[in-house]
Amino acid sequence: MICMPGWTSFITTLLMGSNSWTLVAGGDIMFYRISPQTRSFAEIADTFRKADIAYANLEIPLTRSTTRTSRKTAAEIAARNQFVLKADPDHIGQIKGLGLDLVSLANNHTMDFGPAGMRDTMRALDRAGIAHNGAGENRAEAEKVAVKRLPNGLRVGLLSHLAFMGTGALNKCGPATDSAPGIAVLQFNGVINAAARAHLAKLVTAARKQCDVLLVAPHWGLEKQSRPTPYQKALGRAWIDAGADAVLGAHPHTLQGREKYKGKPILYSMGNLISPLPARSAVYTIKFEGRRMVSWSVRPMDNRGGRCVWLPAQQEPARRREIERLDLLIGKR
Repeated sequence: MICMPGWTSFITTLLMGSNSWTLVAGGDIMFYRISPQTRSFAEIADTFRKADIAYANLEIPLTRSTTRTSRKTAAEIAARNQFVLKADPDHIGQIKGLGLDLVSLANNHTMDFGPAGMRDTMRALDRAGIAHNGAGENRAEAEKVAVKRLPNGLRVGLLSHLAFMGTGALNKCGPATDSAPGIAVLQFNGVINAAARAHLAKLVTAARKQCDVLLVAPHWGLEKQSRPTPYQKALGRAWIDAGADAVLGAHPHTLQGREKYKGKPILYSMGNLISPLPARSAVYTIKFEGRRMVSWSVRPMDNRGGRCVWLPAQQEPARRREIERLDLLIGKR
């Protein structure tokens, strides 16, 4: 066979460049104190179901276990420095009905009811046919990329990690080890150096053996802060440098800005997709050709009474301007 110059690039473009697909992404799913009969997603479900890939962060274990984690002390919980949460497993019907394809589990609540709560959650997702990443029986399982194959053959993968700055904060949340169950974590101590970059590259290289497009979902930042920390920005950009195709951030429970870095999207915090508390939020739509982002858009919404509701049309322009101002807080690079 004669290999003409540019032949490999042509084949790659032929195979990947014609693969149009759409990602719809939402933030944290917080079902505590919400009844499974509430129909939380009824108003927004159509947007997620129409997507080729629908993603959100499942922030809360779906379990009836009563054995709480011992890592978060009674004193910390009483002082509201730590929170231990769970939700009725029957909520899996709402999650499946929303049309989610991929969910992240590497967050600070998945292990609130220990390995039993984690296993209950993962079994429920498996039965519902929803791929998940970020928790498992050991570190290797927690870091194994979750993959969904589109009808056109494109494989979309997800990696998620808890990425708090301090080791103490990470340890409160039940990190997986080589021999013990838990969540996937990044222990960089708030510094993106050569060793951190090498670790990210290793994770991306392993994931790319199983997928064509790689989404990463870091759980990071400070709660209720509308501006990402310097560490969030450094880590998000380092993920892109390592070869990730999109960064979908969670944890602050409020909206933060987004940026295009090297042509790829970094969403620093998508707020709460659903919460029992009133909150301003949004749903993000990103269109791709293969690995290349073509466009992105955001639609504001609110959490009210345990339900997701779109804003009235007359209120949308002002809220969109608020979201655009959050983008400007990040700065250009």
